[in-house]
Amino acid sequence: MEQIELKAEPRQISGKHVKQLRAEGYVPAVLYGSKIKSTPIQIASKPLHKVLAQAGGNMFISLQVGDKKPVLALAREVQRDALRHHIIHADFYQVVMTEKITVEVPLVFVGDAPALKDGGILVHGLDAIEVQCLPADVPPSIEVDLSSLIDFHSRVAVADLHLPPAVTILSEPESLVAHIEAPRKAEEEVVVEEVVAASAEPELVAKREKKEEEEEEE
Repeated sequence: MEQIELKAEPRQISGKHVKQLRAEGYVPAVLYGSKIKSTPIQIASKPLHKVLAQAGGNMFISLQVGDKKPVLALAREVQRDALRHHIIHADFYQVVMTEKITVEVPLVFVGDAPALKDGGILVHGLDAIEVQCLPADVPPSIEVDLSSLIDFHSRVAVADLHLPPAVTILSEPESLVAHIEAPRKAEEEVVVEEVVAASAEPELVAKREKKEEEEEEE
């Protein structure tokens, strides 16, 4: 089970005083879980940014608070500054190996879509899906096979993904993962054909009516 190390310290500062903490290069955070009491902690900003960029929301973090034994955790609520996108607060959930967890797992697109050879455009709908399973069963990623996209109407939905029996998908089954769009030129030709057909129809009707009138006069 892949994991990355991160060190933290107990935090005494709270409320409005955390601005001073951030000015000193630390990020206020909280460690919580079903088996522990919520614990305020602080983490040096640079290593925190580096770890979260690598870990995302589904890689386990070996979090050591002070001199205590490291615990297995997942990054949860991560708040960022609206302008500079710096992390200003983070929550870490302490994992219990015997309890199921909910995580987002990234999608990895593999294979070639045959429809692309005909000019089709590949459109990605999702880049991750939500699953539930025991910590030991969390997949690092989920493969999406694009070889099934054979024409302009092909699509891959969440329900088409293949996962181990121990992993339950929580995302909506009908959500689009990827699909093929027809090339713009082909779409324009269809529109032109429809317009021509629509404009020709009244003309045909008018000719038919005129012919009927002439037959009645005779």
